[in-house]
Amino acid sequence: MCTVPAADGEVYVTLAHGMQAFPAIVDDKRWNGFAVPRFRRPVAEAVARWLTGMHTRHPSTWPDTARFDSETLTVQAATGAETERTNPDDNGRYPIGYRTWHWELTAPLADSTVLDGTARLTTEPDEILVTINICGTDPAFPALASATHGWSRAGCPRFRRPVAEAVVAWLNATAADCRDGSVDAYWDGDTVVLVDYQYIAEDGYLPDRISPDDDGRYSIGATFEWERAD
Repeated sequence: MCTVPAADGEVYVTLAHGMQAFPAIVDDKRWNGFAVPRFRRPVAEAVARWLTGMHTRHPSTWPDTARFDSETLTVQAATGAETERTNPDDNGRYPIGYRTWHWELTAPLADSTVLDGTARLTTEPDEILVTINICGTDPAFPALASATHGWSRAGCPRFRRPVAEAVVAWLNATAADCRDGSVDAYWDGDTVVLVDYQYIAEDGYLPDRISPDDDGRYSIGATFEWERAD
């Protein structure tokens, strides 16, 4: 995960799924289905360090290096044949790879060890167990059922914070195995952010943000196929 956390209004982008993610604001309009990000200076510096590090480790795959010359970010191919210079826009942000690099919306790399405690999650009074039965061995999560939200067979479950953390980790693990039609998730403070890969190429798309209800529970997945797990 990028060492510079996201600021208000920022989402995460990457050049390859499962690789380093960087926070940025993105233009409403996509370029050939790819995001057009604009980075704060500290994040732009992190992009430059990452790109140069990738070249050092994989020079044949990542031929570019990057450096700052005062306010200008210079990206140069190892052959010296191509040089791209990026200056900050009027808001002090850097449109790195503007309409040329294949940036995609993503979620930052998550801690997969959270799933290790899933089996210890037990129901509390009035809770049921819910699951999304993808392969028959998917975990079940305790939740309060809500028949007023969502259209799945269990309504839209409402999860306690520890359970929501496990749900987020499971969504990420599932997306890592099968990205097509999948959803990644991450925490932004007390908010759950869902990145739906079916829509990231659409103009104006931004990840869904789920804040806790008044009782501290999270209604995750109003359009998911939740079902009761007996």
